[in-house]
Amino acid sequence: MSGPTIPESTRRRGLMLASISTFFAWALEYYDFLIYFSLVPYISDLFFPKANPLAGLLYTLLIFAVGYFARPLGAIFFGHVGDKHGRRNALLGDAITMAIATIVIALLPTYSQIGIWAPILLTIFRFVQGFGYGGEAGGGVVWALEFASPKWRGLVNGVLNSSMSVASLLASGLLLLVSAYYPIGTIGWRILFLSGAVVVIIGLIIRFAAPESILWERKKEEGRIVKVPLATAIRRYWFSLVLVILINLGLTFVFYAGYGFVTTFTKLLSSYIPELQKAFVQLTYLPLMLGSIGGIIGNTFGGYLTDLFGRRRMLIIPTAILLVTIYPLYLALTTLSIPIMATSLALMYFIFTLSATVQTAYFSEIFPTEVRWSGIGFGWNLNAAIGSLAPTFALILYANLKGSMSPITAAALAPSIVVMIGAAMTIIGASIGPETVRRALD
Repeated sequence: MSGPTIPESTRRRGLMLASISTFFAWALEYYDFLIYFSLVPYISDLFFPKANPLAGLLYTLLIFAVGYFARPLGAIFFGHVGDKHGRRNALLGDAITMAIATIVIALLPTYSQIGIWAPILLTIFRFVQGFGYGGEAGGGVVWALEFASPKWRGLVNGVLNSSMSVASLLASGLLLLVSAYYPIGTIGWRILFLSGAVVVIIGLIIRFAAPESILWERKKEEGRIVKVPLATAIRRYWFSLVLVILINLGLTFVFYAGYGFVTTFTKLLSSYIPELQKAFVQLTYLPLMLGSIGGIIGNTFGGYLTDLFGRRRMLIIPTAILLVTIYPLYLALTTLSIPIMATSLALMYFIFTLSATVQTAYFSEIFPTEVRWSGIGFGWNLNAAIGSLAPTFALILYANLKGSMSPITAAALAPSIVVMIGAAMTIIGASIGPETVRRALD
């Protein structure tokens, strides 16, 4: 690689600060996702009329998707800034956007207070929040991995991705704690959203002290910064973009249909098992909290394994295992036994994270520095917009299946089918892509 040698002290400082700040910012993204989905039944009651509960659930899921449809726009904007004007400034901007939108959502009035304006305002600020997430998803990890050595880039990537499971553990623990002292449907939901804003503000403060990417600065010195990074990525690196879309869209379907449908699943079953409504918090949040431990192990261990055995193999094998085990794992949730549910979710998260943790390292290695953020960010967030509809697809599929089988079986089969489709897409994408382990970033 051309250019002057980078002092090891500079590399270590950049890696530490960029990684820690990205860890916190990513944690907000997943924390917000988990809190929103865990609160779907409450948000439905708070922001929509209670006359039609199924319609309220559907509208609540669609508002969630609206935020994700803002993400490609955020990816285009912040990706352009990040590739053309530097990583750090773009990441400061997206973190500020995320924090402000999250605080506003926590303070919104409800349907009983302002009527139809409640869901309208919720939709607007979910859009703004999604715009900020669009910059962070792809950009944060690009910044951190550009400081990492090729020998252990996968491990660094795995630790960063463990923020997803740490966020799950934090969200589930706070849900249990807050619900023990405050009614979730009145003040509790506001406390939970505000807690997420605190997480990103901590990351933002650290980000102010972090340096610019050493690889991006080198490209700037060499005069290799391109005028329109996304256009260049689409024109010259279209196959890499295809790989991002296939692999990540598949895993996005797996994540949102498999993981995101869990609380909706429990809510649906409560219509047929009255006792479940009384124990909703314990039977949903405690297994999620315990299950997320499997995700933390899977992310970190998966990152380590990908440095040993290669990116493609670690994308294909765990995803194939999940494809054939997802339905039995969902059926285990119908037992309504906390130990069985927690074990099922821990296995689900562990298997999923073994493959999901590979993505960002792999994608960073198939794009050059001058278009890396734009290429990864656009593909990743386009997938997030489409993939966020996976729980809605599962809910619609459930509504059609429950007439021909028991509601409990339909509630397990619907998300499993969506997960299987996603897993197949990821396996196809990883099968046609190149191996990149130990590749130096250009």
